[in-house]
Amino acid sequence: MKHPINDNHTEHYHYLERLRQSGIVNMFGARPYLESLFGLDKKEAGDILAEWMDNYDELCDKYGWQ
Repeated sequence: MKHPINDNHTEHYHYLERLRQSGIVNMFGARPYLESLFGLDKKEAGDILAEWMDNYDELCDKYGWQ
């Protein structure tokens, strides 16, 4: 099941893209970074990461990521 884009998570999506571009972590391990930086619980951080992953191509188009 695809997780839909949630415009309330725009800041999180941008952070995840910066994290991806940095190469610091494999993105499957990015959930703890969201938890730590944004004070999210495990489930919410996992849901946001799933949204970002499921919609990555659309988010790239929407925000002009390359």
